[in-house]
Amino acid sequence: MSDKIADLAALRAQKRRRKCPICGKPASEQSRPFCSEACRRIDLDRWRTEAYRIPAEESDEEESQPKPDDEEKDG
Repeated sequence: MSDKIADLAALRAQKRRRKCPICGKPASEQSRPFCSEACRRIDLDRWRTEAYRIPAEESDEEESQPKPDDEEKDG
């Protein structure tokens, strides 16, 4: 029974030790979820320069419908 408890404790500890999303080193408490202030700044810079993006495709329906601003100009 104590072996099972030890295994569960080891699994919990392993889950807590997350890796830095930038370099893969173990995260530090001061810069969590990153390993250092340097990796934190790299991530911030990627957000600032819009390096992180979600790909999106525009549908044909959106392109064919006039925008509300276009309707006001026509009339």
